[in-house]
Amino acid sequence: MVDETSIFIGASRKPDDSYQRAEELLLRYGNRHGLVTGATGTGKTVSLQVLAEGFSNAGVPVFCADIKGDLSG
Repeated sequence: MVDETSIFIGASRKPDDSYQRAEELLLRYGNRHGLVTGATGTGKTVSLQVLAEGFSNAGVPVFCADIKGDLSG
C-alpha cells in the first residue's frame, strides 16, 4: 500500500524503459466499475490479484469467484 488512502497498482515507465514512478489507485475510487482486458498471458489475473490483495490489506472486504480455477493451487 502506498499510504492509507491508496493501493499500489504498478509503476510507470519512461520511453527508454527506465522506472518513472509508482502508480496508485485511491481507495475512494475502488467502488467504481472496471474492466481488465488483454490477450492470454498478459497478466490480467495477476493484476486482479494485486488489486484484491491491496483492497484486502486496506480492510476492504473482497470476494473472488474463480470459475476457471486460475487462482487455485
